[in-house]
Amino acid sequence: MLRAPRWPLEQTTDYLFSMIDLHPPLSGMPLAFIAMLSSIELMRARPTWREPLRVARTVALVAVVVSTTLAFFSGYQASSPLGDLSADVQSALGTHHAYGRLLLVNALLMATFAWLKSRAVHGRGVLLFFYLATVITQLGLTLFVGYLGGGLVFTHRLGVIRAP
Repeated sequence: MLRAPRWPLEQTTDYLFSMIDLHPPLSGMPLAFIAMLSSIELMRARPTWREPLRVARTVALVAVVVSTTLAFFSGYQASSPLGDLSADVQSALGTHHAYGRLLLVNALLMATFAWLKSRAVHGRGVLLFFYLATVITQLGLTLFVGYLGGGLVFTHRLGVIRAP
C-alpha cells in the first residue's frame, strides 16, 4: 500500500499560502458593500424608510469594515512573495499600501462614529455629520485604492502569471 509523504504542517501552510492569492476576490468586496451602505443612507433620508432600513445599515456597515480589513491584510499577503521590484513598481505598490491603510483607518472611524451616534444623547447631529463624511470619504477612497490596484495589475503586470 502506497502512502503519501507526510509534510510538516509548517511547510504545508507555507505552500498553500504561496499558492492561494485571496486579494483579487476580496478586493472587490469593500466597493460593493460601501456602495450598498451609501445607497441605504440615501434611502434613509426618507423618514418612513428610516426604521425599516436600520438593520440593513448595520449589516452593511459591519460588512464594509470586515471586507476592508480582509482586503487590506490579503493585499500584504499577496505582495510578500513578490521579491525584487523596480523603483517605479515599488513606488506604486507603496502608494497603494498607504492609501489602503488610510482606507482601513477610515472604515474604523466610520464604524466608531456610527456607534457613537447610536448611543449619544446630545450632539447627535455633529456625530451624524462626521459619520456621513466618513461614508463619503470611504466611497471615494475605495474607488481610488481600486484604481491604484488596477494600475498595478494592468500597467505594471503585478500579480499576473506570465506565460512561458
